[in-house]
Amino acid sequence: MTVGKTVLDSGVTILSEQVSHLRSVTVGIWVSVGSRAESPRDNGIGHFIEHLLFKGTEGRKAIDISREIESVGGSMNACTDREYTFFFAKALAKDFPLVTDLLSDIFLNSRFDGEELEREKGVVLQEILMVEDNPEDYLHDFFHESFWGGHPLGFPVQGTAGNVAAFDRERVLGYFGDRFRRQGTIVSVVGNLPHERVVAEFSKAMGSLDLGSRLLPEAPPPPRPGVFLKKRPLEQLHLVLGAPGVSRGSELKYAAHVMNIVLGGSMSSRLFQEIREKRGLAYSIYSSLSSYADSGILKIYAGTSREKAREVLSVTSDVVDAVREGRFRDDEVVLAKELIKGSMQLNLESAEYRMSRLAMNEMFLGRLESPEDVLRRVDDVTPEHVRLLAASMLRRDRFSLAAVGDLPADDGLAF
Repeated sequence: MTVGKTVLDSGVTILSEQVSHLRSVTVGIWVSVGSRAESPRDNGIGHFIEHLLFKGTEGRKAIDISREIESVGGSMNACTDREYTFFFAKALAKDFPLVTDLLSDIFLNSRFDGEELEREKGVVLQEILMVEDNPEDYLHDFFHESFWGGHPLGFPVQGTAGNVAAFDRERVLGYFGDRFRRQGTIVSVVGNLPHERVVAEFSKAMGSLDLGSRLLPEAPPPPRPGVFLKKRPLEQLHLVLGAPGVSRGSELKYAAHVMNIVLGGSMSSRLFQEIREKRGLAYSIYSSLSSYADSGILKIYAGTSREKAREVLSVTSDVVDAVREGRFRDDEVVLAKELIKGSMQLNLESAEYRMSRLAMNEMFLGRLESPEDVLRRVDDVTPEHVRLLAASMLRRDRFSLAAVGDLPADDGLAF
């Protein structure tokens, strides 16, 4: 497996990984802006543009885009996150020229037709309602908004219904031309193709682009501690505890991932075993890490009944205290490390994972971390590393609590 990197004169970075056993090719175009780059008035416009990129170009109608990729058995999709947006396609390697042409066309020549724009508003508004109808998704958005205190990192990626309804073609074109046409654009390709061929294909379309300077994100403020409650008539009470985590480039990220597995990131974790398996207090209980270029969050989520919410919080606090104080066995760290390494190696069987990994390494680290490097860094994590990190990251005063649901009468939830 060979990885290649070329920076075109335009500033577009071409990354490719040649994997000899693949019959397919997976191609993504990434821009290093997401909802974090938006203003309150524009929140949701990046996600809206992601939808519109598939709605027609100067030479193709929306149905033409769909038919061309499906006529060769391929597929296309896209994703908007807080710090990036990408759209990608997968097809047989023999159809790489078609994939290149389609993706380049929608990136360079999308029309953002007014009628298509108005129709797509209805689709995105339904997506927003879908999030609002899912208590877990809604809670995570509510927590981020509260935790970051109005900073764009806390904006919902999909935006708000009011914002989406107000978007017009002029605003969309202006935002796309400004934010999506900047240095930091990446083409990531995985398949059995030599790097030289990948560069040759994309140079034709993207070699002479005029890109603006890379947009640097506004540094986030210190997280806002507190208890944030939202009363809604639900059958369950949904809870999130969150504390500052680690950034994407932090040297502590390997120990943090191991600590997260021990805490609540697996079925054998402390939280899952204590709250679900031993006490039956919740069906869903887990911890997770969200990392950004310059910050991060450790989150603990639980969905439980109104009557059991305080017990869930009490047991969670006991588990957090135990991990913070280093009261876990060394073999739990060994298990966590093996889970991380095994999961990564299984993920490497996915071309989409490899394509995303190439792009995100370049975007946030400026270099490729080989799988062997990552496995070694995980292996190097010791129980003492995890205990030292837990002692600082899991302090009670670092946590905020958000809850959505039929809250207890006195709203007396605390951690």
